[in-house]
Amino acid sequence: MVFPAGAYAQKIDLAKEKKAVVSHYRFVGNHREESMWSALYGAKSGKIYIGLCTHAEAAHFYEFDPETEIMRHIVDLTELHNERGQGINTNGKIHVRMGEDAEGNIYFGSLNEDTGPECIDPSSYLGAFWYRYKPSEDKVEVLGRISRHYGLLGMVMDPVYMRLYGLAEDGHLYMHDIEGSFTRDLGKVDDWDICRTIFSDDEGNVYGSFPVAQIWKYDVRKDEVIDLPTIRLEYDNRVLPRTMSKPMIDRKVIWRVIEWDENEKVAYGIIGGNSMLFRYDVHDGPEGHIDYLTPLTAPQYWDESNVRQIPFATLTLTISGDKIYFAPTASGSFDYIGNSWDVKDEENFQAKLAGGFFPPVSYLVSYDKTSGKRESHGLMMTKEGKLCFGMGGACTGKKDGRIYFVGAVEEDDPSKEVGKVGRRWPFSMGLVAYDPSKQ
Repeated sequence: MVFPAGAYAQKIDLAKEKKAVVSHYRFVGNHREESMWSALYGAKSGKIYIGLCTHAEAAHFYEFDPETEIMRHIVDLTELHNERGQGINTNGKIHVRMGEDAEGNIYFGSLNEDTGPECIDPSSYLGAFWYRYKPSEDKVEVLGRISRHYGLLGMVMDPVYMRLYGLAEDGHLYMHDIEGSFTRDLGKVDDWDICRTIFSDDEGNVYGSFPVAQIWKYDVRKDEVIDLPTIRLEYDNRVLPRTMSKPMIDRKVIWRVIEWDENEKVAYGIIGGNSMLFRYDVHDGPEGHIDYLTPLTAPQYWDESNVRQIPFATLTLTISGDKIYFAPTASGSFDYIGNSWDVKDEENFQAKLAGGFFPPVSYLVSYDKTSGKRESHGLMMTKEGKLCFGMGGACTGKKDGRIYFVGAVEEDDPSKEVGKVGRRWPFSMGLVAYDPSKQ
């Protein structure tokens, strides 16, 4: 262990804690990626696709085959665009949930967001793009440019009209028509802290969330973006904002992650502030109806005695049949290396409340849609005894039924370390898998 077992912020005794044991798979090559947000997808073929990010250089796209346990590096976006060595800002992030068409092709989009030294002119950026990976040809192709300056924080593929929708850093919703090969700017849907995940329903409409606790809808038939006038997300006023300078215009009062359930024809999401799981039936009434189910926090917060210390929700929601899985952190909001000032301020503030700095270890929790039961499967730990500090995305394997996560895994090999979580705990990026049938 990199640090001794002992009392964390919520008095976690590592030796006594129940464990959710996961298999750990390393990424190949030495690309030094240090973050991942949302970009994890379980394809119909059974293979897993991953997009990793860097703040220094390039985004990378990987494929993992659960049958052979082989990890493959497919593409480096800076090489695809001939950006490397040009002295320009590059496509350093794949920050979106991916989509898949009937032929098994995988779709995603890119983002810059601080990729490159500050001394480089930001206008040097060539722009963010839509991509399609064709497994039959083992080739990533560029479908078109999203924007000259702003890349995607969230994306969804609509199979009804065969479109890609992307929510960009400028707060605009972009649409790419796959068959028509064109991109449109559908207008501004957000003003401040951009929603990280959007979803489309079974009719091709698209939904997102924006401060304060509001929902927008793109009505595909009307070709119009509407701010839904009366429906509002419930948020816990006891949960402290990420930054005290902007206490309401904040990610904690919107949904953090949301996913469409093809079987039920509803969406399940997580509120940013207190990790409240909710069910959004978009067809129940003119604006839909929301039921709030249970907070999917780490179990230390289930008695609500320390609600103010609940860490900010992660992006690790996945639906697997009748169960919903989520991997919250137990101590402190998680942001990998966390270089930005607002992250550091949040860490310092939480440390004052908790009585010290503690590693943001992950738990695995689930919710059974049939019984309504919430369950903690334990502290996430690899078979080799390494902790999972924080996970940035989740998906379900279409063939093996395992629950996959990608994020920061405790690292004791200096040659493989890519950074320190919160500038304290060494980590490397890893793919981990939890098998519900064996635990």
